[in-house]
Amino acid sequence: MARVPITVYLQPDQLAGIERRAAQVGKQRSAWVADTLVRALDDELLPLDEILLDQLTKMRASVELLVEGQVGHGPKGKAGLMEIRQRGRELAARMLAEARQRVGR
Repeated sequence: MARVPITVYLQPDQLAGIERRAAQVGKQRSAWVADTLVRALDDELLPLDEILLDQLTKMRASVELLVEGQVGHGPKGKAGLMEIRQRGRELAARMLAEARQRVGR
């Protein structure tokens, strides 16, 4: 299938960001943009995206547990810390599964 050109208007700093990212992977900026758009349309995640998704869900789970602990609903002491860590891992795993389900993975 033939490729059809499109025109995109960007701010100079956005274009510079595209050029940096394209150079990092050794592609021309138009090729990098095309690959990125196709991935977005196909809902594909790169390995780095998977890592970021994993880390962000773990951070979100940790923040939620910290807030819970700050308002006095969390467990106390060293045993409490271990319980919070375990609950954080479990919550992160559930959040990651939910995020993957949303993107169809």
